[in-house]
Amino acid sequence: MNHRPLSLLVATLLSISAWLAPTADGAEGRNDWEAEWAKTVAAARREGKLAVFLYQRGNIEAAVKAFERKFPEIQVTTVGTPAAETGPRIMAERRAGKYLWDICICGPTTPYTVLYRAKALDPIKAAVLLPEVTDEAKWWGGKHHYMDPEGRYIFVFLGTVDMPNLLYNKNLVDAKEFKSYWDLVNPKWRGKILALDPRQPGRQRVGARFLFHIPELGPAFLTRLFAEMDITLSRGDQQAIDWLAVGKFALCLFCPDVESARAQGLPVAEFDMSKWKETPAIYSGSNGTLALMNQAPHPNAAKVFINWLLAREGQTAFQKIMNTPDVVMESMRVDVPKDPIPQERRRVAGINYIFMDTPERSDQGPVSKLLKEIIKK
Repeated sequence: MNHRPLSLLVATLLSISAWLAPTADGAEGRNDWEAEWAKTVAAARREGKLAVFLYQRGNIEAAVKAFERKFPEIQVTTVGTPAAETGPRIMAERRAGKYLWDICICGPTTPYTVLYRAKALDPIKAAVLLPEVTDEAKWWGGKHHYMDPEGRYIFVFLGTVDMPNLLYNKNLVDAKEFKSYWDLVNPKWRGKILALDPRQPGRQRVGARFLFHIPELGPAFLTRLFAEMDITLSRGDQQAIDWLAVGKFALCLFCPDVESARAQGLPVAEFDMSKWKETPAIYSGSNGTLALMNQAPHPNAAKVFINWLLAREGQTAFQKIMNTPDVVMESMRVDVPKDPIPQERRRVAGINYIFMDTPERSDQGPVSKLLKEIIKK
């Protein structure tokens, strides 16, 4: 009997099977995330709760609770504290054996300098399941941005064009005179500048860090400003606005948002730095980083929240709720509507921004050392 045709048939079938195998495996791989997502959502609904720690500012609680509209079976609990209290509170709880929080949306400093270094975080990268989130082409710069040097733990999801704010008394200053931060060291303004103390936590400390890392400014600018210009330091937002409004000072660096002063009819305005000479920065702000706590009480709900927030739907909702007349926050996703962002504050393709949310630029140590040397008050 001639077995050649049979042997040829078997060889052909084996060849076809080998060719089809990668396709079948690939299809199975493509469905893996769907099965894992369905399993995670079901487990999250059984947990029924999610605990989110916030740095309380603006509409952040409402933005986070928008998650409940998508997943009403999962009840969101939030708590917020001032920035300086966030790290100490969370770490004190953990030392006492209380692992109360699933997620931290706390700006860049605390998650990196406190939680990451204390090994209190789980990798967010491993929790991301949805293809529209893992697709880095959907994000600014064509990649995911992380605060930590490993690129796994602290996800940066907001990136707003921002610069240290500078307010002026409209009766004492012609805004057209200013085209750069260097104009502050004009001798005519000596003794007429007020600043919130940049050694204190908050907007002012972040602002000093910006000035330190902006290439056209740096330590040389900070040294001239604080060592030569006889600046008066304040530790109170309201006090600073009051002094500026009555004309005790002409300029206020790191002063609070100007909208409340405008509403009261005070002669206070903020410079438009969008056309100034310095390279603009991109910053996540007080609510723009996401960290996953380890030993989280509701780990599956945390995963669902992470994927919802970083997906187009979550980022669109978050951005829309957070933006107000005096607060601008822009998603790092490039496929969400930018309508809530004023045109002059939107990121523009092709500009080489200074990205502030890196380990090096978030290190307060070199800035604090310099400020200690140049501020003697």
